[in-house]
Amino acid sequence: MHLVHQPDFHIELENDHIILHGTAEESGGVILRGAVILNCSEMTKVKAITLRFIGKVRVNWLEGKTAGTGSTQSHHREERTLITHEWSFLKHNRKIYHLPEGHYKWDFELPLPGDLPESISYEQGEVFYKLRATVERPTFSLNYKDKKDLHVSRLLLPSSLALTQSLIVSNEWANKLTYDISVPSKLYALGTMIPITFLFVPLTEHLQIRMVSCMLKEYITLSTSNHSRVEGKIIQHITDSHFASEEDPWSKTELLPIPDAVKTDSSGDLIKIRHKVKIIVSIRNYDGHISELRAAIPVIISEFSPDEDVNILPAYEDAWKSAPYDPQQVADLVARGDLPRSLALASPNAAAIGAGNAFSFSDTEEDLDSGPQSSSTADTSNSSYSSLPWQRFDLNRVPSYTTAIRSNRLYSFGSLPAYENAVAIPGRTDITFNK
Repeated sequence: MHLVHQPDFHIELENDHIILHGTAEESGGVILRGAVILNCSEMTKVKAITLRFIGKVRVNWLEGKTAGTGSTQSHHREERTLITHEWSFLKHNRKIYHLPEGHYKWDFELPLPGDLPESISYEQGEVFYKLRATVERPTFSLNYKDKKDLHVSRLLLPSSLALTQSLIVSNEWANKLTYDISVPSKLYALGTMIPITFLFVPLTEHLQIRMVSCMLKEYITLSTSNHSRVEGKIIQHITDSHFASEEDPWSKTELLPIPDAVKTDSSGDLIKIRHKVKIIVSIRNYDGHISELRAAIPVIISEFSPDEDVNILPAYEDAWKSAPYDPQQVADLVARGDLPRSLALASPNAAAIGAGNAFSFSDTEEDLDSGPQSSSTADTSNSSYSSLPWQRFDLNRVPSYTTAIRSNRLYSFGSLPAYENAVAIPGRTDITFNK
């Protein structure tokens, strides 16, 4: 019995977590990079190899009440495509490609705009980004498929006012009390604390602070073309009743923890997420009457803080990242496990380049049983410019320092051609250079 070996087919990404820096109006976007990998253990017949990237937002909820046998519920639903792109590594052809045993790798990249909404997973709505790769096989053969999720986050720029300005609520209450309630910043990361500082100065005698309650409240706005709905819920709550009875003024700082499971702020068209710190101060008057002072401070919850962003000089142990690039050395280090596999994305793959010519001119959908024929190769011997020294460099893609550090790729210009080689014209031997 002949056993059919399933090839290894998968998508590799340089980074499956994309970070957009700045607001939707500020961000310049980012480049999505990766590769589609096909490892064939035997000759494999293929009709086409494609990759599709898609980002969507959808909302879906019921609203209304059910009374007795009658129902007043209404169903609201909408879906929009945020971004889509397709690559065709082996295009559809009437002929069948015959891929010999070997390793095939097709690199891809796509500029992502800076105004994309962040990834959201919510029972009544979601924003998601996915990659789907497909190897289309001939009739009666199973297609090969793989998919990869992409997570998109947003981080405010260090120059943002949300990072540099504190927020203060200051006022006089009922001619009895002046108060200052402040937080040092508007932006906070998941898993951190929000320090809330209180300063109360009594204007009358015999006032007492009974209790201070601090709540972190989340507001989710779901929208369709003709309807919207706002949901609010408390996701964290602390209470402090330890205030001295005769202290004047009262000053204290409370720490409000942010759970790791909180949804981060987002400002998409169909799904908006906002957060506020709600504060209730309970005050006992001289006659025993209890009064309440209420305040609210808007805050931004981010997946991480700017201090955690990879925008600093590399550590000493990461100095290998600036070493001259040697494809063979990188491949050896990746194979040994000394370097992450994503670095192998920078190395070329000759098998994938030649795969487009690996089809038989006698093999069609109507003639699938014929054996593999000799593959044709592109003839470049007549091109006098095929050996120009700069052809293997993409001179338009010199990265900024920040981009180079974030991407974890090896960039080196140590092997650029000498000047006399760069300006040499093929076929001309009458040019000399004075030393």
